[in-house]
Amino acid sequence: MSDRDITIGQYMAKDTALHRVDPRLKFAAVAVGVVMIFIYSGWAMVAFSVLLLAVLAVARLPLLAVLRSLRTVWVILVVTFLLQVFLTPGEVIWQWGFLSVTDTGLYNGALFSARVVLLVILLAALTMTTPPLALADGLESILRPLRYLKVPVTRVTTVVSITLMFIPNILEQSRRLVKAQTARGADFESANVLRRVKDILPVLVPLFVKVFHDADELAVAMDSRAYSGGEGRTRLRPLKIGPVEAVLTAAFAAASVALVLL
Repeated sequence: MSDRDITIGQYMAKDTALHRVDPRLKFAAVAVGVVMIFIYSGWAMVAFSVLLLAVLAVARLPLLAVLRSLRTVWVILVVTFLLQVFLTPGEVIWQWGFLSVTDTGLYNGALFSARVVLLVILLAALTMTTPPLALADGLESILRPLRYLKVPVTRVTTVVSITLMFIPNILEQSRRLVKAQTARGADFESANVLRRVKDILPVLVPLFVKVFHDADELAVAMDSRAYSGGEGRTRLRPLKIGPVEAVLTAAFAAASVALVLL
């Protein structure tokens, strides 16, 4: 798989220090980062962006491949920016009819959009550096106390891991179907929205059929092997937090919190 095909939710195998960090520590670091992103403003946001770029460099993740993850949230970015620009009161910079752009609106639009971008990049770094099974194991370990509340933690994490593993398969099937329909005359780049919708329907139907067929085959395979939810099962790679990993995670969290002072 090339870097061009990597999107959010897909693991990118590399031999780096960040890839070897325990997933529970990654979850903790991401949780701190998510909270701080909603607190940052101004230079703190810029400094955290530099810190995040340093993390991507350590993980040897191609920046363009990570930025392609933004394609999945471009509508959210546009809507967030426009709502802030047109609905935030302040000094009017430009006005046309009932629409007005204010200085505060531009600042808030850029700030909130930047927050969405950083959130996507942070989550992309998590999923690209952690195998789906390791993510599920780490999530199960973190949620283990919920078992006392009768929450089926193992089943929930199994569903999460299967979902993450299905993402590359779905993307590959969609590419094949798009190429097949393009060879038959479908135009997915047409400016006519109605035609694009008409041409994409022959892709969605077989895609959903294939996904449900694969899911059914997986369910039959799990039942034939007497899989009962993973209770009491051992792991091929037990989770273990090393001292160096803990120190690096604490350093990232401390640096993220310290940026609030900027």
